[in-house]
Amino acid sequence: MAMSYKRAWSLVEEMNAAFRDPLVESTRGGARGGGARLTEAGGTVLANYRELEEIMAEAGRSRLGVIRSMLRDIPEGK
Repeated sequence: MAMSYKRAWSLVEEMNAAFRDPLVESTRGGARGGGARLTEAGGTVLANYRELEEIMAEAGRSRLGVIRSMLRDIPEGK
């Protein structure tokens, strides 16, 4: 994602603070390595966000096509 670990965790903390229930739970490292997982609330928010992405992509498909047609050709990898 081209983002530092610190920045990613900062964003997770901001999301957790913005919602009534935390979206991500974490466990500290140690012998078992720790980790993070989506909570039930996090799964619900993610599923709804993905559905919203699909709705917006479908609604804007023709407009995005017009904008893409106006772009210059850019070599792969740039």
